[in-house]
Amino acid sequence: MKKNEELFYLIKSLSKSEKRYFKLSMPASDATEYLILFNAIEAQKKYDEAAIKTLFKDKAFVNQLTTIKNYLKLRILQSLRNYHAKASKNAELMDIVRNVEILYRKGLYSVCESELKRAEKKAYNFQQNIILFYIQDWKRKVHQALYPQDFDTFMTIVNQQKNTLASANEYVRLLSANVDPASFSLSHKKSATLQNRTLKILHKYRKQLLAEHSDKAKHTLEELVKEWEQNPELLKEYFVMYFSVNNNLLGFLVHSKQYKEAFVRILLLKQKVNAIHNVSAALIKEKLRLYNLELEIHRNLKGLQATHTIVDEILSFIKDYESLVPETYRLSFCFQFAALYFQKEEYRNALQWVNDIFNNQTKKDRKDLILYTHWLNLLIHYQLGNGSTLIYLINTIKKIIKKHKNIASYEKIILKFLVKTVEDESLSKKEAFKRLKKQLVNDPIPDTVLGYLDFNSWIDKNC
Repeated sequence: MKKNEELFYLIKSLSKSEKRYFKLSMPASDATEYLILFNAIEAQKKYDEAAIKTLFKDKAFVNQLTTIKNYLKLRILQSLRNYHAKASKNAELMDIVRNVEILYRKGLYSVCESELKRAEKKAYNFQQNIILFYIQDWKRKVHQALYPQDFDTFMTIVNQQKNTLASANEYVRLLSANVDPASFSLSHKKSATLQNRTLKILHKYRKQLLAEHSDKAKHTLEELVKEWEQNPELLKEYFVMYFSVNNNLLGFLVHSKQYKEAFVRILLLKQKVNAIHNVSAALIKEKLRLYNLELEIHRNLKGLQATHTIVDEILSFIKDYESLVPETYRLSFCFQFAALYFQKEEYRNALQWVNDIFNNQTKKDRKDLILYTHWLNLLIHYQLGNGSTLIYLINTIKKIIKKHKNIASYEKIILKFLVKTVEDESLSKKEAFKRLKKQLVNDPIPDTVLGYLDFNSWIDKNC
């Protein structure tokens, strides 16, 4: 995102209700020119500053467009702060701290005390250690202002701050430990907050996976999910973290082929997600992770009949939250749709999604997915009997592979097979596929490749 595009993406991220709130909150003196600019930017599909300048060439503000845009961005952010003032306990507490600072400057120390008491209780109950530290800092300042000689209370508050800071420091250490679990050993001392315990238990889970203790790893995550569910207030406040833990458990179940249990958990988790009204980008990403896992089950359980339903559900979800869905996910889902339909022998549907990827690809797209899209395209046209197209596609994919690496043995074998069976119509396809299967015994396709595209299933179907 370029600097001059920030306002455009901010406007595009607004929901209908956020836009309405912003427009109603604009002062009458500012409303005309700022709302004109807001509406013009909102109408654009891609930000075009030159078009904005041309559109408003007769307006005086166009000569100070950068300044006007910055002011408009600040007004939108201010509106969003007010609109989402109750979005989370952290947001509520931040507002209280801002209020305390204003009251403190006015010398209204007793009012500060009342506000801080309320904030401290809420921060403690919801384990908001970082902001709790600042609340305690204001508590110390206010108490000093009221009772400058009360050193005992002053030291009590400072010690409270030390404990709070220790918990916050532990949180940071746990974040580092989860980045590289093999390099960190953590103490067995129980963490004071559920967020810290979650990070510690996830670290334990990852070490169990590295040690190949699968049953213990699964039990560890199951117990963590139960602990969250025994704390409904914290679960609601930190639902994204709870969602992430569940997705880790689902990932384990899918990887270990425990599909029935995974499906039951997916259905239950979707019910919980649908009850959450405060949608965020982080929540959207976890929902996309959930959909990816569900699609993986559909790819592995080849007889499932609900593929069209889940595809439609995902497309509807992406449409509803288009501005919050990263482009990388769009590509991933298109590829999964294509692979699913290919597997179900719905080759026209598969080709539709392959063409969607090719028609919308950018230089930033994942090279691995683009490569396997070319492979999938090749296999689809083979199944459709498009011989003349296939020869062109084979030459294309050879060039693409050679740009990034040497052609692997299994790739040479498959490409040679495709050329031979397309050019020689007298060959028995069934026998040719059987010979191909035998050849690949000596030069097997790596599991990492089969995770993208199941060549073996394709071969077996044609034998």
